[in-house]
Amino acid sequence: MRVAVLELNDQALLIKTQDGEVFSEPGFALHTSTGIITGTEARNEAWLQPQNVYRQYWRDLNQNKLPGNLQWARHNADIAFAQLKNLLLSAGSPEQLVVSVAATFDDEQLSLLLGLLSAIPTTVISVVDSSLADCMGLANSVYASTDTEHKTLHIDLHLYQSVVSQMTFTDNAITVTAQRVFPEIGAMHVYTLLANHIRDKLVKDFRFDPLDAPQGEQAIYNLLPDWILRFASHAEYGLVVSSPRGDLPVILHKSDVLDLMESRLGKLSAMLRKHSESDVTFSSNAQIVSILTNEFHASRYLRATQGADNCLKFIDNFRQNSGNLHRITHIQKLPGEAEKRRLKIKSPGLATHLLYDGQAWPLNAPLSITIENGKVQIIEENDDTATAVMMIENNRIVALHKGPQVTLELPHITLGGMELHINDYRFELIEVCSD
Repeated sequence: MRVAVLELNDQALLIKTQDGEVFSEPGFALHTSTGIITGTEARNEAWLQPQNVYRQYWRDLNQNKLPGNLQWARHNADIAFAQLKNLLLSAGSPEQLVVSVAATFDDEQLSLLLGLLSAIPTTVISVVDSSLADCMGLANSVYASTDTEHKTLHIDLHLYQSVVSQMTFTDNAITVTAQRVFPEIGAMHVYTLLANHIRDKLVKDFRFDPLDAPQGEQAIYNLLPDWILRFASHAEYGLVVSSPRGDLPVILHKSDVLDLMESRLGKLSAMLRKHSESDVTFSSNAQIVSILTNEFHASRYLRATQGADNCLKFIDNFRQNSGNLHRITHIQKLPGEAEKRRLKIKSPGLATHLLYDGQAWPLNAPLSITIENGKVQIIEENDDTATAVMMIENNRIVALHKGPQVTLELPHITLGGMELHINDYRFELIEVCSD
């Protein structure tokens, strides 16, 4: 039977099949005269047709009657059903499904969700907490070499809420030991703050409000996700906004944006600081949180398909317990070494190079990084006039030099995929194999 993993995060609902095919779309739905359109096409109309576009139906999954007399949807569950059908059809209509859901789904919503999936139809063989799904691979890699207890805080961001989960690793088991939902911190809250910031700058400089017309509002929100990602490696970013008077230039400074976001992300940052003894793992959907805060840069970042990949590797475990469809928050007896070899679970390799702007730089000898006038220069030598000089010694990345008033954050473990930060610039560590 064909099997797939369905991950329900409305920032990017994702389904991955056992054959490796991946389909993803945001939790937006457009109600038209001919039916319900979901995903990117609906998002591209969200600010042009706000009266016809729905984007909170996953957060408010229920059967309460929607206002108006809609032809194709009586309630949010009908809209969710349309998106589920579209995702499963894209994935070739798998007969069996593992569903990954966050703590934001209560028991009533889970029951409703299972009913919708059975009506498609498909057979749900397991319901897994999304933080557990994301972190299962860590239990067999980062923490596999010791018997002591370890913890990580897993951060996940949805459209209108976020979830922090404390994951505890003991021996060969992993457990969600605590969770907290932040209903006031979601991707749309972040986008709205930044859109208003851009508007304020344009009004001040050009007396032009791009959010005054639906077309301008839609254009700004379409570009915001990419603009935010620019701040991962740039202290400022210049953009051009179209207007009736022509193209208008805007310079966004990361320091201004960080100050702006403190009002929205402050509660989350404070909670993470309170648990500073734990390391931090960001889901792919939570990447913008790490970019738009001054902290937690030396953290772990997961791939978009990390949770789905982990579930597919352990699919036999889920099939054996398919009679229990409660959300799984604990897994005991993860595969031992022989089973890991059979499943081809590869531990993350030790980093050997620093990756920046598409080029890999070796770290087995001193590497000097100079940041000046918004430009980054990297040379393979020990230059004590550089912004920072670093190399890997005894499997740890160390700073041989850093300039005055330079903020340098190094990862707590030197594995491929980890990151280091110099001031507002982010650099990725990678493993480069010689064979």
